[in-house]
Amino acid sequence: MANGSPPGHRSNHWTYDPLLSLNAHLNISKLGTVCNMYLRDFYGAMRDEMNQGLPSDRFEVDWWVNTHRVKLRLSKRSRRQLNLLDFQKANSLIIPALTRIPDVSTDINHLILVEIPTDFLELKARAPVQAHEWRLYTRALFEYLFARGYIITDFVYEKQDQPTGSYYVLSHGEATL
Repeated sequence: MANGSPPGHRSNHWTYDPLLSLNAHLNISKLGTVCNMYLRDFYGAMRDEMNQGLPSDRFEVDWWVNTHRVKLRLSKRSRRQLNLLDFQKANSLIIPALTRIPDVSTDINHLILVEIPTDFLELKARAPVQAHEWRLYTRALFEYLFARGYIITDFVYEKQDQPTGSYYVLSHGEATL
């Protein structure tokens, strides 16, 4: 992860906005990156239309190029994309939008799903105050979960005719990588 990659594995690192679900889908689901690093206001105040008025928080993702995980995600025989129902059946803890941050310090849940807006840019254009609330809420939630040993290992992006949900999947510890 950001503090060191597995022995023998070449690693690349980059950042992206954690509230952009299409970027999360590409980086986490398709490329197989993982994340346990939240960077507050990484670029400082940004004045472009997309970022203006919000802290420039970012995830720093790690891409371990030679791992089985990444090779499988990039192969033509990639795994079936998991959906929200798959995680519900596995009794995962699902944290809905803008709810109280649950105490996970006493009960380790092996899988936690964190909801984010399916179209954050549209939300920001329509309701900038709510977009700011999302930024601060997810900042606090991800910092809390990362501090307790959780790692983002997958992303659920369900979009058919209507947006139905975007969720980061966090696993506890490195055993699931």
